[in-house]
Amino acid sequence: MRGEKPRTRDRVNPGAHSDKRTPFFDMDTTVRSVIVAPSSCRGEDMPYRHAWLFIIALIGATVFAFWRSYFSVLSTSSTGFHIHGATATLWMLLLLAQSWTPHRGQLAAHRLVGRATFMATPLFAAGGLAVMHSMAAGTIGGNPFYALWGVKLSVLDALAFGAVLYATGMALRHRRQVRLHAGWMLSTALPLVSPVLGRVFNQTVPGLIVRGPQDFPVFGGGVQLANLVAGLIALWLWRRDPRHGQPWAVALGVIVVQIVAFQLIPAGEPWTSAFGLMAAPPLTVLLALGLAIGAASVWAGWTTPADRRKAQPAAA
Repeated sequence: MRGEKPRTRDRVNPGAHSDKRTPFFDMDTTVRSVIVAPSSCRGEDMPYRHAWLFIIALIGATVFAFWRSYFSVLSTSSTGFHIHGATATLWMLLLLAQSWTPHRGQLAAHRLVGRATFMATPLFAAGGLAVMHSMAAGTIGGNPFYALWGVKLSVLDALAFGAVLYATGMALRHRRQVRLHAGWMLSTALPLVSPVLGRVFNQTVPGLIVRGPQDFPVFGGGVQLANLVAGLIALWLWRRDPRHGQPWAVALGVIVVQIVAFQLIPAGEPWTSAFGLMAAPPLTVLLALGLAIGAASVWAGWTTPADRRKAQPAAA
């Protein structure tokens, strides 16, 4: 009835006059209809409805890409690679769950998975520094692959490390703006595309196939081709929705910097010695540093208002 007051917040009409003291009502109609009335949401208003298919494809490609160099030789891989493999896998599964649940109307499950971000982000950061520790040890230890590509790959990993943490923080900051939140969170998958797709190319594309040490020089071509594909994906998603395309514009910018840096930074001294410094401290030190950096990015994203003008205290 028109004069009857809603008994719960979920029954509030998204188009009704709003109470400015309630943060749910500072959002536009579409966002309010998704968050305030989850019982009526079936995913029609949610963006990136098929993103979960991309994440599944990325997971499958990861198994194929790293089967020969990691999964089939687990017993001989370093601790740093194990930690990175576990935390990166956890991150992809988290993205899969976060992409799947809202489009099935399972917003409670989506929020529950979202809380796991507070633990997954520091773990992912720790895993990122762990793999760079192992790569640095291989670079100064005479590994022929890392002697050639270790420094260049470390630059890509460092940029991807920062991009993922920044995007995660922005996703938390814009957690009540559905399109921005989803875009920032999904954009964290793009830095994973290059290392995965590059190794797929190095096993399938004629002229780029690496069968042994004699083929190590062509490895970089696969990396750059993968970067190009990732950049085109970011560009397409940005132009597809320019109004909410900031996550993809940032991702594209990072990829462009990766392409240029990978091409211009030379292998050998003094870069090799500088990168080798990462192998100097114990792995536990870098793990602790990664946990701290990841936790700081989560805290900053969660506590920073999405719109500082709206963050001002209301007049009494």
